[in-house]
Amino acid sequence: MSSSLSFGVPIAKVGAQEGGAVSPPDGPRLDKPRVDPVSFVFLSPAAILLGGLFIGPVLYAIYLGFTNLQLIGLHAIHYQFTGLANVIDLVDDPTFYQSIWSTLVFVVGSGAVGATLLGLILAIAMQGSAAPARWVGNTFAILAWTLPPSTIAFVWLATTTQSGIIAMLVGMPNLDLLYQHAMLFVSLANAWSFAGLSLIMFSAALRSIPEDLYEAARLEGASSAQCLMQITIPMLKPTIVTVALLMMLQTFGNFTIVYLMTGGGPGNDSNILPVYAYLQGFKFHKLGYSALLGNVMVLLSAILGWLFLYFGRTRR
Repeated sequence: MSSSLSFGVPIAKVGAQEGGAVSPPDGPRLDKPRVDPVSFVFLSPAAILLGGLFIGPVLYAIYLGFTNLQLIGLHAIHYQFTGLANVIDLVDDPTFYQSIWSTLVFVVGSGAVGATLLGLILAIAMQGSAAPARWVGNTFAILAWTLPPSTIAFVWLATTTQSGIIAMLVGMPNLDLLYQHAMLFVSLANAWSFAGLSLIMFSAALRSIPEDLYEAARLEGASSAQCLMQITIPMLKPTIVTVALLMMLQTFGNFTIVYLMTGGGPGNDSNILPVYAYLQGFKFHKLGYSALLGNVMVLLSAILGWLFLYFGRTRR
């Protein structure tokens, strides 16, 4: 073999192939990750934006959670660091625990279960329907998703309160379903508003299932229910997990619908954590305590976000 390269193979490697002996190649290893210092220069604008627009405000909110800052009052301007005083108040606050429970019911029941299940049912129902019916169904579902939260709250408020549409239809003008079952109806309103988004995601996933699987199953005599349970649902399992986590994230930050429909009441029946933090800060003027509640929400959102990224990575 000559001393020149043969088809891009180094001399040492060619000699090793001919002689049978393996010798390490010269030069730096190419299988190790390399860091080019110039890349930090190109990443610096993104790092500055991330630090200035996200990390900075979060760190400031964490600091405010340990102060006695008020919206109006003695400590509105000259507030002080109070150590763990707000944390002790939080631990002794029974409304906080009730708010955590209400948030859990709202996020899981309305987001992970309600919106996900409603979108899945709509997507499967419209999969085999005629094209005009599918277009009309998709249009209404997407319209509900794109409506402003204030409009959705008004629609459900006008439907479920005294002299509302349901009360008039059943002939009981004094029937106030929203007052009697506040958490149930704010959860239904939230699931209704997000069903269009989950419908779009499930419709896209259904189109990716090979039709050959259904044809083979039908040749074997499988019924529609068996095709659904043995083919459709297992093939959609990664999408179901992703949609459920996304709906939970969306629901967790949905403050407007709950506040406009019930204001957290009656009592504390629908007092989810975002509403409770708002009431503490802007009704009772305890901005420091409200900031601490916000820090709890950031922590819970981070956990949900990590779950979303983890399951999104594992499905790939």
